[in-house]
Amino acid sequence: MSNPLYQRIYDVVRHIPRGCVATYGQVATVVGATTTAREVGEAMAALRDTQPTPPVPWQRVINAQGKVSTGPHQQHLLEQEGVVFNAKGHTDLQRFGWRGPDPAWAAAHGFALLNEVNTEKPQLDLFGR
Repeated sequence: MSNPLYQRIYDVVRHIPRGCVATYGQVATVVGATTTAREVGEAMAALRDTQPTPPVPWQRVINAQGKVSTGPHQQHLLEQEGVVFNAKGHTDLQRFGWRGPDPAWAAAHGFALLNEVNTEKPQLDLFGR
């Protein structure tokens, strides 16, 4: 049986472009006010059992610290897309973070927009820019 919330989450994740990442919380924000980061994580974990069509680029969803959640394979997939990680396994969310869906697409499908990425606390300059 298909979970409608998971389908909405997958629709959002499919819009994260190659070479960009989004946090679980950002995906939850776009899906809707009552969706939690934990639910996004559960939806990503459910992909282990089945892969919907079109495919969901699950590797592009990472934690709020800018680190992968599932291990080296996820990081390797992201590096193949051009996402850079430092020696401690962090990526710069200001540089590689998704800025949210196209406003017209979001409005047409009942999704929210991201106002600003990571405004709660400034991202450390891990890459010496």
